Amino acid sequence: MKNGFIALVPIIGIIGVITGALLQAFFNRKNQKAHHLSGLQNSAYSDFLNAASKIAVAQRNNQRNLVDNELSNLADAKARICVYGDSNVVNHLASFLREGGTLQTEQEILSFTRLCLEIRKSVGMEDKDLIGSDISQLLFSVDVKDVKTPNK
Repeated sequence: MKNGFIALVPIIGIIGVITGALLQAFFNRKNQKAHHLSGLQNSAYSDFLNAASKIAVAQRNNQRNLVDNELSNLADAKARICVYGDSNVVNHLASFLREGGTLQTEQEILSFTRLCLEIRKSVGMEDKDLIGSDISQLLFSVDVKDVKTPNK
């Protein structure tokens, strides 16, 4: 009986080592996937913001060639956001595009500001003290309040 327990101890140790290695490999793989997805999301978000801001500036400066070039980058970033983006970011992006997506009206600026706040939230930077008017001031030099403009 005592010899049976002595033989069982190394077997339990080996099973423990194998189980630990399998768990470590599983969690490492899961972490790598999450890290890769996060990188794809961040790239899509930053490319979208970059293209949108370049288009807005080019439109104000009447640089049609730059607008045309950046529209393809914008389309690519939007497609990647649809595939890799957080569902709330996709919803806010769709809302921005439904508003017109040109950053010309107050509603479009407000919708873009909400999109920026949602992107911040999706990457883990949810700041309860940060308000939309601060974001719109930084982006557009306009304090846009979170209210709808009355239709005339």
